[in-house]
Amino acid sequence: MNKLKVSFVLNIIIFILVLIATIFMLTGFKFMGEDLALTATKIEAFKFFTVDSNILMGITALIFAISEYKIINQKEKKISSKLYVLKLISTVGVTLTFIVTTFYLAPFIVDNFFVLFKNSNLFFHLIIPILSLVTFVFFEHANIKFKYTFYGLIPVILYGLFYVTNVLIHIENGAVLKKYDWYFFAQGGLLTTIFVFVFLHVLTYIISLSIWFLNKKNRG
Repeated sequence: MNKLKVSFVLNIIIFILVLIATIFMLTGFKFMGEDLALTATKIEAFKFFTVDSNILMGITALIFAISEYKIINQKEKKISSKLYVLKLISTVGVTLTFIVTTFYLAPFIVDNFFVLFKNSNLFFHLIIPILSLVTFVFFEHANIKFKYTFYGLIPVILYGLFYVTNVLIHIENGAVLKKYDWYFFAQGGLLTTIFVFVFLHVLTYIISLSIWFLNKKNRG
């Protein structure tokens, strides 16, 4: 019950942080100076996997917290296994966001590593992913079967189809226009794009499997 209560509090915090970060993003509010790299305001911001994965995490955290509140107040007995699968999917998404930002975008795509951890991106790229990972691994009893680790690929598959389609319809003179390749995955040509596409799916499944295993290990 103690873990359940901690998870409840953490999920509320995650939802609030996603809400705050989304408002900052949509309004263009900045509290840490300028952050001109990989940022957008209003509806354009939803082209980023970062934004989509974090909003999914926020919605999932809220639904999860509601279910936990009912259990704490003895109105329900347990959390649905389907909800745990959704939590795994959401956690995988934001963990992938954190890893790609930290080990690819920040060190190789922008001039200043920390520019991708400012303003709304401080929450989207760092705080929410880490908080989500800690919550799921250490405080949630996700008794789900191994086969559901493959479900962690769903957001990346859907986003990958969107991204690749967007890239293919914006090719001019044999090259992809940079403003439509905002993660710079396709600048090396078609073969590079295919390699990145495959690599990200393999990486995502490794993340999903690792999170599932760590959760299982910490369930005791």
